[in-house]
Amino acid sequence: MAEAFAGAAGRSLVDAWENVTDREPSTEPGPRPEVDAEFRGRERARYGGGVSRGRSSADPSALRAFVTTVSGLDTGASADSERVRSAWSSFRYSCAWVAVDRASMPAGFERYLCENGEDRSWIGSIADAFEVSGGGGSMSNVALDIAATGQAAPALQQLFANGLTPAEVAERWGALGLTTADTGVFNALPTDVHARLGNLEGAPYWARSTANTLVLNQRLVDVERQIEELEGTVAAAGDGSRALARELTALYADRKAVRNINAALTKKGSEGKRFLIALTGDRPPLAAVSVGNLDRAESVTWAVPGMNTTSADMTMWAKGAQNIYQEQARRPGSPTHAVVAWIGYETPDEKEVLFMGKAKAGGAQLADALRGLEAVRAGQMPETNIVAHSYGTTAAAVALAEQGVHVDRFVALGSAGLPDDLRSASDIHADHIYAARAKDAPTGKQGVGDEWAEFGREQSYAHHVDPTRDVSGVTVFGADGTTGADGTDLAPVLHHDPLRSDLHGYLDRGTESLRNVGLATTGRDAELTPATPG
Repeated sequence: MAEAFAGAAGRSLVDAWENVTDREPSTEPGPRPEVDAEFRGRERARYGGGVSRGRSSADPSALRAFVTTVSGLDTGASADSERVRSAWSSFRYSCAWVAVDRASMPAGFERYLCENGEDRSWIGSIADAFEVSGGGGSMSNVALDIAATGQAAPALQQLFANGLTPAEVAERWGALGLTTADTGVFNALPTDVHARLGNLEGAPYWARSTANTLVLNQRLVDVERQIEELEGTVAAAGDGSRALARELTALYADRKAVRNINAALTKKGSEGKRFLIALTGDRPPLAAVSVGNLDRAESVTWAVPGMNTTSADMTMWAKGAQNIYQEQARRPGSPTHAVVAWIGYETPDEKEVLFMGKAKAGGAQLADALRGLEAVRAGQMPETNIVAHSYGTTAAAVALAEQGVHVDRFVALGSAGLPDDLRSASDIHADHIYAARAKDAPTGKQGVGDEWAEFGREQSYAHHVDPTRDVSGVTVFGADGTTGADGTDLAPVLHHDPLRSDLHGYLDRGTESLRNVGLATTGRDAELTPATPG
């Protein structure tokens, strides 16, 4: 027992001694420790995952309350993240010899907080969408995705993909499941989405008009603000600001155009609601206003203007479209119809009108618009007409010469000349071709006949063809005034213009020309009044 006690006491003394003295260093190095600081903030998907026809409901106030609560928690977590980063930096400084296998913790914590922030923003956007759309009921999941993520939404990535034909756009739009019942949700969509959707051939016209109207309203506000700001800058700069003065002039022209489009769109007539089916970002913009509903009309007519017509003339051109619309309504058992005041191409000025450049560009754009109608109305294609005036006949003929483009009827008024290579009805993809021109008047002399059409044809470089006499298979009708079959006196056309204050333009009410346009575009050829001989 004594020996055992003595041995135990001896070992205790040795242990105690070794604890207060340095041991002899080992001659073999020990392994360096390895540490892990592993954490990654998981990325989160913030869209409906492609469930296009699903709908969701939410209380915006509850969503905002959730965002507020989470924001407070994230503030605390952000402070913890700073402490973690500081502690890690101190450890690495004092223990640089320690091997680190993985060290994603500090950055991972920050990424986690970023994901939380993006969640808060996303949920806020969803709350905004519900509030803007009315705050109650349900919304399409697709609309929510777009409202929250804009053009990054998977549905829009597919819809706005490059190189799609109008038919492919129509197919992809159909997969979204959006209907006219979703019109209200457009208020929640970003402006850049509105701008692209509003001019997307193959998308339904109700959606395009809704998007374009929102863009127009914003543009009306923006141009007024820009003018006010620039007027002050120009005044302060004085005479040395020619560039600023030119910019201000361009803004004035843009303001005139958007105001004119708005006036044409908001005007109500017997035809009912109007639709803004195109509005480009140009300054001034190209635009198209439909008198009547293109998504449902059984007959659709495109009115194509000529020289020097811009969207600043939209009220005038929409009036011409309305006059056509009302003449077409005379048809017994008149089907539902629509007439598009289409200023969808950059028309030529007095010098450019003698060349084909603007006609080729405009013809391509008109052809796209016609393909868009065919795509939207696939399976129930309406009767389709083109009524073109002056250089508009040149552009329309280019469109109708393209493969895959077709209309039922093409009406050329006061033509500035069709392209030289189009001399047969078979060259133009229209089942029926009609043409009219008032008697020729001396160039520039107003009030006695068409003073510009002959000049445009004869002086041109590549569009000399007069459809009233040079194209086989064309039905020529009168424009110089006569008595209608119902005994009505029909006025003559005394100007090249489509509309004039004296009501003697090609599309003025009460003229022989307009009456015949209405008859031709509704298939009543037997009632057309003939052209005056000579």
